[in-house]
Amino acid sequence: MAKIITKWEDLKPSKNNFNFTFDVLDRVWNDLLKEPFSTKSLFHAMSGAKGFGKTFLICLLALFLVCNFEDYNAQLAKYTYASAKESYFKTMKKVMNFLHENYGVTVIEQIGQNKNALIKEFNSESKCGWVFENGREINVIGFDNTSKWEGVPAAIGEIGMFAIDEVIPLGEEIIDEAEYVYKLVNLMTQVVRGKNLTTCFEPLPQLKGIIPLPFNENETWQMYKKHYIIFGFNNHDTNHPIYQMFMDEIAPLTDEVKEELDLNAVSYREDPTFLNMGATVIRGTTAINKDNLNPKVMELAKGIKQRWPETYNTLFKGDENQMQIDKYAYRKDLLENAQFFSKDDFYYDETKRWWFDQIRIGSDYADGGDSGDDAVTILMGFELDAISGIVKGVYILDELSISTKKFKNMEDKVSCIANFINDKAVNYEFGTGRGKFEEHIRFKIGADSRTVKDFLIGILERKYDHKRETLEKNFTCFVSTGSKGWKIESRHYMWKRLLNEKKLFFANELKVTKEIQGVEVVIKKHGYLYDELHNCKLHPKKDIRDETPKKNKLDAINAAEHALSYFRYNLFE
Repeated sequence: MAKIITKWEDLKPSKNNFNFTFDVLDRVWNDLLKEPFSTKSLFHAMSGAKGFGKTFLICLLALFLVCNFEDYNAQLAKYTYASAKESYFKTMKKVMNFLHENYGVTVIEQIGQNKNALIKEFNSESKCGWVFENGREINVIGFDNTSKWEGVPAAIGEIGMFAIDEVIPLGEEIIDEAEYVYKLVNLMTQVVRGKNLTTCFEPLPQLKGIIPLPFNENETWQMYKKHYIIFGFNNHDTNHPIYQMFMDEIAPLTDEVKEELDLNAVSYREDPTFLNMGATVIRGTTAINKDNLNPKVMELAKGIKQRWPETYNTLFKGDENQMQIDKYAYRKDLLENAQFFSKDDFYYDETKRWWFDQIRIGSDYADGGDSGDDAVTILMGFELDAISGIVKGVYILDELSISTKKFKNMEDKVSCIANFINDKAVNYEFGTGRGKFEEHIRFKIGADSRTVKDFLIGILERKYDHKRETLEKNFTCFVSTGSKGWKIESRHYMWKRLLNEKKLFFANELKVTKEIQGVEVVIKKHGYLYDELHNCKLHPKKDIRDETPKKNKLDAINAAEHALSYFRYNLFE
């Protein structure tokens, strides 16, 4: 069992910190960001407007930690080595000069190439960084030269901090989000896997500030010696999986967050349970760093606000790029109006079942192949007005998504769907008479999957003793065209109205996880349907979602629409 450290002297403090004390950091660090950086989270994600100063803060924190602890190393990354070298080297020199001129920090004086130099500096095509006298270092890296640093252990101690400013772009070779997340988690695991870094989550006086916090004058900054994984985002990175993992899931840009940004220039949310390590997500406006900016910048901002208010909101307030948001069919509605619930709220102990007014199952079957479509089945509950029968709430309860790239045998896929239907149905009851759902299953699948419907009926009859007569009556096909079809235009606006009327509820239990290198990683926090609605793009020439093949992933959306079609004429007043 690892030793729990509670004393400063056990944290391997350096004998020479070049006068870069915590008192100096407390005076230099942006006051508005002290509270977010007082958390014990492993992950810190920052997104904001122009002038936020993310790179400066990253360099400042890395330099403090490496100067003050003999077992601490930092990696500063961008997506290419050339851009990382250009940005971090110049910013770090700026930090060093600033600290020297204003606070007497002597780091800049100790840099040299002779054998007596306490810090050696490198800025070449093969290496960029600073190596301290005992071998600990700040290393500048890029994702195009991973062979030089990935998997390479620190010479002394461990890598304590990994920061990437401007997240890694999706490379052409990454066609699967799960694969991309795998690569990300593999990287994060490398950062925290070593045992040779001493850490402490006890509040130590040596890391306690004296300057009152802006929004809590009774408290000061409490820092911890810990691992840091820091992501810096631009607000046009909204379609990036890492952005969605942190910003959208933990601190979506809601009206409440916008109000906080208007009032305080900063807004943050902490999720201490994220990957069991905790994540703190920070949004900021240009005003967060106004004390360090030329006053003309803020004057320019006022002029831009008068002439181009949307551009002002994006550049100076940190709004997600509206041009980017407007590419998505449902994202804004989803982030602002999606509702969430626990299935336990609908559980009855006497029957050991979940109860809803009505329950339906929708399925969208795919053969797979090169299309990459998945076979998705969704079970939904409905809350109805007792008098009018109008739907008051749509509850997404259970989902099954079968990857047709990895699960190509039709018999296996159909059997899997049948098992899902049976296993879930026995857990539900519905209506005033509390009918057992497995005795009255209502199921709908796409019209081009009639054969699959027949196979499902056969499996449910043979394997689970369901009554064929009932199944044949209640298992039907969805029609999207013709006089009786539910056309795409109507279905598109149905989703927007459900969301705007706050009628769409997602179960907390829909969370999708995947084990990657022994770590349970959440890859879809609110399930498959939410994920598809979030990422669904508009048609470039029509004001509805794009149904062009391979433009959108629509398997879960289609499955949900098949279930919703039962109440097509009763969804709204």
